Amino acid sequence: MARVRRSLQEIQYLYETGQDKAPLENLVRAFRGVQSLPPDNPDSFFYHAAWHGEPFRGPGATDQSWWGGYCNHANVLFPTWHRVLLLELENSMRKVPGCEDVTLPYWDEYVELPSIGTEYPVVIPKILTEREFPLDGRALREEVIGADNRYTKPEGYETVRFPYSGLVGTAQDREHTRLYNAQYAYPENVRILNTNVANWLKGTHIEGDGQGTPTAVATSIRRRLWHSLMAPNYTVFSNTTSQNQWMKDHGKDPSQDPFYEGVYDANPELRYLGANGDMGCNETASFDPIFYMHHCFIDYMMWKWQELHNCTEPGSLGFINGYAGTIITDPVVGLPPGTILDMHTPLYPFMKPDGQHYTSADVVDITTLGYTYGPGSIDAALAGRNYLDIRPEPPALMKRVHNINRAEYKGSFVIKTYAQVPGVDRPLLIGSEPILSGWNVEGCANCQNKLEVESVVPLEKATLAKLLGGSRDPKEIQYSVVIKTFDREIPYIYPTGDDRSKMPVPPSEGFVPPPDEGRRQPLLDDLF
Repeated sequence: MARVRRSLQEIQYLYETGQDKAPLENLVRAFRGVQSLPPDNPDSFFYHAAWHGEPFRGPGATDQSWWGGYCNHANVLFPTWHRVLLLELENSMRKVPGCEDVTLPYWDEYVELPSIGTEYPVVIPKILTEREFPLDGRALREEVIGADNRYTKPEGYETVRFPYSGLVGTAQDREHTRLYNAQYAYPENVRILNTNVANWLKGTHIEGDGQGTPTAVATSIRRRLWHSLMAPNYTVFSNTTSQNQWMKDHGKDPSQDPFYEGVYDANPELRYLGANGDMGCNETASFDPIFYMHHCFIDYMMWKWQELHNCTEPGSLGFINGYAGTIITDPVVGLPPGTILDMHTPLYPFMKPDGQHYTSADVVDITTLGYTYGPGSIDAALAGRNYLDIRPEPPALMKRVHNINRAEYKGSFVIKTYAQVPGVDRPLLIGSEPILSGWNVEGCANCQNKLEVESVVPLEKATLAKLLGGSRDPKEIQYSVVIKTFDREIPYIYPTGDDRSKMPVPPSEGFVPPPDEGRRQPLLDDLF
């Protein structure tokens, strides 16, 4: 019988109400068990976490044009590679004495369930933010600030989350981080974290239809989550590279919406300048336990998509041969540039019991892997509905921000797109594309032709109607783009009228932009 992965919110609720404390206590006990093992033990937390990013190995240890970890992003292996990573860690956790029935829970990011005794919405279950947790007669304590090094993390380093910074590689970094982190005391940091993530999930809202119903724009992660279930095939569902190409090829098709890789990459760490939590950095993300609950939700979403599209049986998934996202352009350990991906590409470094590497074909049916998912918010939303019931309308307009290269920025960043009409004080955020990137990609001469990124921004009809007020011409809209890194915001403003795809106009009077350091300026196009 398959074991069941449950919602972390459900487990937290059962604990807080006293109905059943064992599931949450055993989860903590299992994590503590694998975290206490020596790093070279194949069942240790460090051993599993290290597959994703740091410590780098292979060509990526010395060549910045390679990623030094095994994780796949922006290609069709993204969901299946992480599916196996979760399975391997879960199997190790179940070896901890007393934890034989433990499963990794999923952090249900489509639901907002306040916890008991709080004055603000708690979107992150308290077990992931509390400093102490009573277990086995003693209080386990989590230090939320610390560390002595940057992305070559020293022994004893403990991950930090927004609004804290974990940049401690140089003396200057350490002093800056000490002063910056001192601004945010516990539990105020938890309130800020929850509020920020809640805003990220909800997105920007504009005034409703007069009946109290707000209209969410494309920045809402919850909206993108829902639309991802309508992806017409696995290739588009699986990754941002395929998604963006499909949106350009089929933008007026209502089934163009993206998969949740963009949600994985969503980086609320970047909302405050100076914040640089480990979950927001590809090198270190897997060393924060929240990473695994987050990826469990991605896997839960993938399973819901599979059920909705009748793709749960072995052999029912496939890739569109030769399509964007099916050829390696950003090489990882074991997969050099130009590797053509298919369902039988090895998911390095994971080995099956028979000594062969796992492939995507091996992990289509999760029940054959020994697990399934308990009900969550997506199940409730889909109840009694089919694919045709939930397809969205085609967007009214679609913008494209491009001519951006990851090698020109240090670490992860966000491409934010705004729209504003005359007479309105504040612009409306219409697109927010998180770009997960390595810290040392900046300045990589060999990366210039391989790390191009873009943001494709659909404007829904309701959003455009509210923005224009029913009488304005869409040509009156002033668009702007902000590239937001961990330490700066770089704005670009674009001309109105028909001159859409040209270079940005000079910034507004009084604004002193930071030095561009040789970066190219983003271009803004109308796709339709």
